Amino acid sequence: MSEHALPSILIKDFSDHHLIRLPHKFYKSAKKYLNTKEIKKIQKAYSVAFYAHEKQKRHDGSQYITHPVEVANILLDLRMDPDSICAALMHDVLEDCDVNKNNLEKLFGTDVAEIVDGVSKLGKIDTTSASETDANNLQKMMLAMSKDVRVLLVKICDRLHNMRTIEHLPRPKQIKKSKETIELYGPLALRIGMQDIRSELEDLAFRCIHPIRASIIEGAIKKSSGGRKRIVSKIRKELKRNLKSNGVTDVGVKGREKNIYSIYKKIKSKHKPFSEILDVYGFRILVDSIDECYRSLGIIHNYFSPIENRFKDYIAIPKSNGYQALHTSLLALNAFPIEVQIQTRNMSEIASFGIAAHWQYKTKERSKGSELRATKWLSGLIDLQKKTNNSSEFAQSIKTDLDSNEVFLFSPKGDIYALRKGSTPIDFAYEVHSDLGDSIIGCKVNRNEVPLNIELRTGQTVEIITSKTKSDVDPAWLNYVVTSKARNYIRSRLRKQKSSDARKAGKIMLETELKRAGSSLSEYRGSSLKKILDSIGVASLNNLLTELGLGQRTGSIIAERFYSGLQIREGIKEPKPVLILDNKIESVTVRFAKCCLPVFGDSVIAHSDTEKGMVIHHKKCKQVSRFTKKDPRYLPAIWGENKKDHLYKARIDINTEDKVGVLSDVGSVFARSGINIGSVNTRTIDKKFAGFEIEIEVKNKEELKSIMNKIRAMKFTISCIRNINDK
Repeated sequence: MSEHALPSILIKDFSDHHLIRLPHKFYKSAKKYLNTKEIKKIQKAYSVAFYAHEKQKRHDGSQYITHPVEVANILLDLRMDPDSICAALMHDVLEDCDVNKNNLEKLFGTDVAEIVDGVSKLGKIDTTSASETDANNLQKMMLAMSKDVRVLLVKICDRLHNMRTIEHLPRPKQIKKSKETIELYGPLALRIGMQDIRSELEDLAFRCIHPIRASIIEGAIKKSSGGRKRIVSKIRKELKRNLKSNGVTDVGVKGREKNIYSIYKKIKSKHKPFSEILDVYGFRILVDSIDECYRSLGIIHNYFSPIENRFKDYIAIPKSNGYQALHTSLLALNAFPIEVQIQTRNMSEIASFGIAAHWQYKTKERSKGSELRATKWLSGLIDLQKKTNNSSEFAQSIKTDLDSNEVFLFSPKGDIYALRKGSTPIDFAYEVHSDLGDSIIGCKVNRNEVPLNIELRTGQTVEIITSKTKSDVDPAWLNYVVTSKARNYIRSRLRKQKSSDARKAGKIMLETELKRAGSSLSEYRGSSLKKILDSIGVASLNNLLTELGLGQRTGSIIAERFYSGLQIREGIKEPKPVLILDNKIESVTVRFAKCCLPVFGDSVIAHSDTEKGMVIHHKKCKQVSRFTKKDPRYLPAIWGENKKDHLYKARIDINTEDKVGVLSDVGSVFARSGINIGSVNTRTIDKKFAGFEIEIEVKNKEELKSIMNKIRAMKFTISCIRNINDK
């Protein structure tokens, strides 16, 4: 049958005489847990794939159908449901053949068609690319996976078989796919709890990228294992004997091999030699119940010496991917260091298969914890998508979230939250609820008040202090939050806040221009206002004010539309200066220009900047002095009486005699006066003189004058002047 005959078969419906016998080994695996009806559906999927790929070959020259069969075999080993097996067999038919999604839906139902479509589209994404198109595709596919995790399961198994046969690809493609595997598919497998597959993916990719390093590590493991066989065997027997003699009768004790990529990462991150990392041998103890897990822990701690601060209880507080176990490190026979994991057999199965254990045929009740945790992360992708500004931002957030260790924290009510390592109280607040993050003003950790940028640690109880209303978000928060959820909520709020601030600034600018002509914005309402807005080409007054504040329109030109033939009338005073009160103008937070560093009490100008919002300059600053009477974005400003204490940066230039210890003497003057020094730049003028540019923090202009006079009074001082960018 030719490849062109396939679509007509699909459209007319696939009858029994089109079926092709399943490969014998594949059929035997399927028969272990699937019934006749389900196997027949899988046979139909195999037949469709066989016809679709009939004339295609792989890079090694084998028939292409061998690839989807091997992918489906991996899923059979995981005991996945029939729809997943069907989708695995046909995962390339949409991409490579003349078959469409509607054909598959008619033959196999919506679920199979959706999974195949999702996997097919995932194959087109270049996750190593920085392009917006690829980022946009990744965004769409991650959202598709959030609706049905089987898309991800099939894709991970597809990648696993491709990595097993990667040697047949051109070298550049090998490197690219291996990097993608380590950066995305390995972490994704871990995120949904598939530890065994994740380890194999990473090891295969590592061997491909760094074959010599991999060979060295494998040789070191082999050498290390060979020299320790006797003592390892003795410890295994001792563990089993002690557990059985204390009533834990049905116990299994296994050695636990470390994968080469995890060893490589430890060598790089901890800067430790091979010997120190390889000397620690791992054991896994398997029992029947959670009670026996804790009993086993007590028994082995009684016989061997526990290493301090090396115990972790992932049974009481499971990892976000559903992993559960007790971890402990011990000094066994002859002070031989060992790591022990204690699990029930069910926990061990979930640790190996992850979320796939939830789909295992007729065992869906056994692994709800794993499924719920992984699905919670996947469903969180939808919320993440709503808060990100673009696809590239979303893609980066996904990769950041995947590449993270976790800390476990408690709310005051005792609820447990798993967050990325390095998380702050702000991350915690947004993890609990977006409203909590939006209203955070402080935090208590273990009942003690702490800064919002402190790094939280496992086991801490975190209480968030809130205001009754949403507080202004500080852009500096982006410098220390680490979770993508918090980061994207903050970015979303900053965008809204920037729009609000721009609108307020635009109103100030327009009112200023109208006052020059003896008019006011309040004079324009109803139909008269609508006519003006229509003539300008904006939908609303708020939109116009926002565009003015962002510098997208000019205030004087807009004012002319409001007041025809705008003229500065005789007797009309210059506009009233805007008031700076507690570093805000009409609730808009201002910034202080770095070029001139104005302080409280200076004569100043307020400038509406497109990117930075309202910026305050010294009136003599050359950046603004030439614009003040011509550009409505430059407004006169005066200081109100601050209700809070504020510090302002100022820059002073000091020239002195070039003597040993002169900088120390200058510094001591600031220290005695309680003045903080931000930065110091030194320069040698010639053999006799030295110069210093010093940035300090002061409360106001008077304090600045006072400290400058003290510097001038020093016997070696030649000059001390303030730099306000006026030359």
